[in-house]
Amino acid sequence: MLVEIETVLMLVIAYVVGLLSVILFNRYRNNATQTMVDYEQRFREYESMLVDMKIRLDTMELRTSVCDTSRPSQDSDAAAGHKVRAVRKDLEQEGKGLVEYVLKLLADGPKTSKQIESVIGRSREHTARLMKKLYEFGYVTRDIGAKPYTYTITENGKSVLSQVASVNSGA
Repeated sequence: MLVEIETVLMLVIAYVVGLLSVILFNRYRNNATQTMVDYEQRFREYESMLVDMKIRLDTMELRTSVCDTSRPSQDSDAAAGHKVRAVRKDLEQEGKGLVEYVLKLLADGPKTSKQIESVIGRSREHTARLMKKLYEFGYVTRDIGAKPYTYTITENGKSVLSQVASVNSGA
């Protein structure tokens, strides 16, 4: 009879220890999972802040370049050359020849941002920023009636494209 009580007591103690181990393990796992969720949420917030700051920086650069290119000049040819150089200087940050390439694409016909993105091989965000800059410079128009937007080159964009081509051929 004594052996049976010791066996039962050992089984009860083993059960209680096992139960406590499972409870502690679940608490630790939930805390670790919650910590990972917190880190992921912070990462998304920081990423959003970085994107916002990049957009603000691009806007400030665009405003600065618009102020630089809007200064009147005595000689219209010099002003045109200055404007082309300013456009190339400001927009070449997007990649060597990328602006000219996009304007040439649009000279062939209207394109959506998705089509432009696939041709130039850049991210959706990068392409959207580039097209926004070109739109704000007045080199492309945006058809907001269609989703996604359809971009078309303007006369101003065509003249810049021809000026850049003449500058390149003269260089």
